[in-house]
Amino acid sequence: MNSNTTKKKTYYAFFDAEYTCYMESDAYFDREHGGELISVGLVISDRNFNLQKKYYSVIHPIYNPKLTGYCKRLTGLTQEEIDKAPSYDEVFQEMYLLLQEYPVKEIFTWGNDSNTLTHDIERNHKSVARRHKRIVSLLRDITKRLTKRVFDKGMTVSLSDMKYICDLDHFTAHNALEDAEDLYRITKCCVQGTYNSTKAKQLQDYIQRRDTYHQYRRFKKPFQIADSVDYDDKNSSNPDRTAGKKKKNKNGGRSGAFQDISFQYIEMLKNQYRDIKGDVPTEILAMCDDVRSLAGKEGVECPKLE
Repeated sequence: MNSNTTKKKTYYAFFDAEYTCYMESDAYFDREHGGELISVGLVISDRNFNLQKKYYSVIHPIYNPKLTGYCKRLTGLTQEEIDKAPSYDEVFQEMYLLLQEYPVKEIFTWGNDSNTLTHDIERNHKSVARRHKRIVSLLRDITKRLTKRVFDKGMTVSLSDMKYICDLDHFTAHNALEDAEDLYRITKCCVQGTYNSTKAKQLQDYIQRRDTYHQYRRFKKPFQIADSVDYDDKNSSNPDRTAGKKKKNKNGGRSGAFQDISFQYIEMLKNQYRDIKGDVPTEILAMCDDVRSLAGKEGVECPKLE
């Protein structure tokens, strides 16, 4: 058969990446050049989702070659791997050659890696070759496509949550190749309709409750309150109080007393609105965590996927 008449094969590519990251306490980290690419994973299949090729590489960052402890814990990468890693251009050239061998029209990601990589190029790799930039231009966030196929509407869902409905381990590896492989498996599962419909319903219910909770939350972080002294009320009618003066609280400070009252109020709220099944409306749970924030405590009521 003449090669010119041979029908071109269709290939799918699935991509994930990890980037330099830090905690506020990492003083040596160059924040101006944060978010450098440090690893990539690529999985290629044919149109029937038969696996064709896998590619993985660590990348040596230019501005933050020393990984933070947080980054090493999150990604599982070691400093030795980073020290021996090839350059950004070397890795992108290898991916470019691979995508010449298996031409794809789109490279699927879970999340907007296109923007993240474009930002990395503009800030850290301005001289990158045009052919390498084209790889970034092929990246497409597949989140809404897959969630619309499963839930009849595009939704914001984590990769680990989609793994849950596909009966895969419910966690995100934060390893570029493992996450790219998971994206390949999830896409195959959703397109072929082999996902767990019961778990999909549970996930949809959870997302609705989670979004409602965040919609009604007003205070995202605990407030700092004094815990050693009480301030007299200058408008108090008590003649024994002196306006504007600090006064020792014999009961351990006002924070302890306020927290006790707050927790009692939370229990009253829950008991008041708990239904016959023992469930409390999500809006009330959000309010309970707002009260915790005012009492200087972290929220604990955010819905979880069982």
